[in-house]
Amino acid sequence: MPEGNGPLPLAVVVLTRDEERHLPDCLASVQGLVTAGALLFVLDSESTDQTVAIARRFGARVAVRPFDGYASQRQAALRMVDRPWVLFLDADERLSPALTAEVIDAVRTGSPDVAGYWLPRRNWIRGREMRGGGWWPDYQLRLLRRDRAHYRVGREVHEIVDLDGPAGWLSEPLLHLNYDSLREFRAKQAHYARMRAESLRAAGQFPRRRTYIGQPAREFFRRVVRLRGYRDGPLGLVLAAILAWYELRTWIWVGPPPPPEASSVEPIALPLPEIDLSVVIVSYNVRDLLLDCLTSLEAAFAAGGMTTEIIVVDNASCDGTAEAVRRRFPSVRVVEAGANRGFAAGCNMGIRLARGRAIALLNPDTTVVGDALGTLARYLEEHPDVGVAGPRVYRPDGTTQPTRRRFPTLATGLLESTIIQDYWKNNRVLRRYYVADRSDDEEQEVDWLVGACLVARREAVEMAGLLDERFFMYSEEVEWCRRIREAGWKIMYVPSAAVTHYEGASSSQDIPARQVDFDTSKVLLFERLYGRGVARFLRAFLLASYLVRVVIEGAKGLAGHKPELRRARVALYLRAFRSRLRPGRRLS
Repeated sequence: MPEGNGPLPLAVVVLTRDEERHLPDCLASVQGLVTAGALLFVLDSESTDQTVAIARRFGARVAVRPFDGYASQRQAALRMVDRPWVLFLDADERLSPALTAEVIDAVRTGSPDVAGYWLPRRNWIRGREMRGGGWWPDYQLRLLRRDRAHYRVGREVHEIVDLDGPAGWLSEPLLHLNYDSLREFRAKQAHYARMRAESLRAAGQFPRRRTYIGQPAREFFRRVVRLRGYRDGPLGLVLAAILAWYELRTWIWVGPPPPPEASSVEPIALPLPEIDLSVVIVSYNVRDLLLDCLTSLEAAFAAGGMTTEIIVVDNASCDGTAEAVRRRFPSVRVVEAGANRGFAAGCNMGIRLARGRAIALLNPDTTVVGDALGTLARYLEEHPDVGVAGPRVYRPDGTTQPTRRRFPTLATGLLESTIIQDYWKNNRVLRRYYVADRSDDEEQEVDWLVGACLVARREAVEMAGLLDERFFMYSEEVEWCRRIREAGWKIMYVPSAAVTHYEGASSSQDIPARQVDFDTSKVLLFERLYGRGVARFLRAFLLASYLVRVVIEGAKGLAGHKPELRRARVALYLRAFRSRLRPGRRLS
């Protein structure tokens, strides 16, 4: 039945959080409804700017509620107002006089059977009125009968409201000043993708292999063709591509389903500890550097104060490493692996024999500065929640070698040590990955540390398990640190301890094999972190990049620029391509 001609039985609800830039124009646009008797209500999510003051200046009733999702905020607002009808607005939306009149007419004289109304929304992006791509007409169910509407709280992105009754349609558009820049657009889509990924994972919806290609492709086609995004020209294509990218990121963040209880890497029971510190060094054809490393350890441990042991695992070196160590350092325990089994397998051989309460993994091409390992072992004793501690690492020239890392994203995998990084070294993705936003001088918790020198608590190793031996070389410490963190331990960077690292001494003996080992381990790591679909995508990208490098180097050679060097590089990348980047398939 009609609502009569008294005060408008409507509450205009605006959700805000730090909206001082947009809110004044939004509230000014609803004054026609307020003049007709509507209640103006602002539900704020703990703004830190002038949002609340602006709302009160316009005569709004204000409530503050911590943000816990868009649907949750809207459902809470329905409970907080007492008018029969509610019109929801965002701070960057505006009512035109024509839409104001249509809302008043719908509320006063609309059918009593109608429980809500859809409003067409006209979006403006980068100052342009959008005509397609889902941006127009972007219908929103915003005008609701309060007692006949309920938001699905579990659906926090692109929230859904259920109505007890049919919905009607208004014709005048709601104006939405959506995004001023593509940077703002990307940031918001990343936020939405994260929230949606959390909801999907909580609901047990996990991607299949085809999801990683099919869903982004479907989203791009839907935006450009079905929703006629081509009408907006290059901007429409760019927006569709960004939305397709974040569709992919959503499913990457969802990740594979939790693994079954049985795992390829399981907790391990080590022998009872008998000493303070065990040092495990895996060596392969770096005899002289290893001897220098052991000399630095001998000097560091000479002062006493800790009980220590050194275990050298030799991966079938052909330079007399085992004999030289036994002759020069008779107290060092030498384990001959019999074959080059890789870094992770060699470390595990040493860890199984270790008797220390702390276990240090140390590269043979390092020298210890002062009592660095003792400093790290004592740090673990003083901080019972820390599972792994690592030192500041210096290059031979005295500069710091960055060893602090965040866990990699797909963007990291596509950029780090690939052809893209060759031409785009200073990029935001890798700066974040390398923790370039924090000082090397600062003690700090990190996701993982480069494995040139790590000191691990024995209990953390027993809980998380040994290193994954499917990693021949590279990335094994990333996956290991992730398991240690998942077991509840912290990974700490402790710059008061220091070592010098003569980087890549073993791996530089075979450059093509090093490239293949690095990329093979990267693909394996992404399979462990994000599932087989992402790993296959990354493998295809890396293999294709080898062919691109072949073309580039071949063209330079044909142009007469250092032809011998170009031929060698072409051969290198072809060898890498033929490896197919599969674990266990190394270059001979």
